Amino acid sequence: MAEFSRAEKKALRELAGAAYEAEARLALDELDAHFQRWREGETLGSELIAAIHEFHQQDARVLWSTYQALKEPDIVARGLALGLIEVDSVPDQLRSKLAPLVAHFSRSSA
Repeated sequence: MAEFSRAEKKALRELAGAAYEAEARLALDELDAHFQRWREGETLGSELIAAIHEFHQQDARVLWSTYQALKEPDIVARGLALGLIEVDSVPDQLRSKLAPLVAHFSRSSA
């Protein structure tokens, strides 16, 4: 594994947070669609409760366990591979160090 400078470690922390927030937003957008259908009277309250329960039991747990299991370089590389983080937001030298991990996550998500 590559060695990271203090500044790179700080950038990794910030970028890992951005990746998590981006992925959480995608998951929550789906849940929000259930709320919107409920607000518009298209679904019953019981169906919304079921969607909330399913989100908690599946999507939220998968998201949480994914981010707990990975280290910050892995999170950032995965975020780059999945398009959760803009390539331009990662400093060039850090991006070079992460390139093998990005390639790994790109192959894994294909």
